[in-house]
Amino acid sequence: MRKLSMREWVHVTAMLGVLGLGVRCAGEEPEVAEHSHLNFEGGLLVAERQALQLCVELAPGLADRGEEVLSRLRADVATVEGAHPDWDVARYRQAPVRMQLGCPGAALPKRRMEGKGDALNDGPTTAPSPFRTFVYVLDDASADEVLGEKEALRARAETMRVDEHVSVEVSTALVVRASSIGTASFREAWLPMGMGLRPLNPLPEPAVDVMPKVSGSSSQGK
Repeated sequence: MRKLSMREWVHVTAMLGVLGLGVRCAGEEPEVAEHSHLNFEGGLLVAERQALQLCVELAPGLADRGEEVLSRLRADVATVEGAHPDWDVARYRQAPVRMQLGCPGAALPKRRMEGKGDALNDGPTTAPSPFRTFVYVLDDASADEVLGEKEALRARAETMRVDEHVSVEVSTALVVRASSIGTASFREAWLPMGMGLRPLNPLPEPAVDVMPKVSGSSSQGK
């Protein structure tokens, strides 16, 4: 089976994140344009984004461990940066990676997720946030409710409206157990996928959840 190039990977990831909408239509954040522009040249997907940025939202039970979680995440991101062959192709080295506590938009997920095209956004926007990746870190109690026995799942964090009937995923959410940060599976599979990169070491099927499913207007309100 032929391996995808980074350019092909970004294009496939974005296009499979396209949603056919049918007849229906915490920290300081940098300003974003009122109407952003889609850009498949690299992994940021939004032309107005100048760097790879991650926001991190913690479950209430982890409120006093913010700096610890950020430190572990920074170490994992640095590992991916040093090891991933597509980091430069994704244009993530054009500026230092930025990470902050607090994510815009919806609160932490509380319902059970299945990893089949879950969306954590309120609908398409014309001005997505600067964050390519939203990381939702759960303690064991909340993770058991949301993830079941899984260590992590990916979901759509933000979709950008392209025209009246089409929107594209431009920000990815990673929902992860705090205890999984720093593990090989998180560094080599889940974290790269959350940043729009192919896994360094794919998880066994059927655990891999690389990209959301294409869905139409019938699933928009579910």
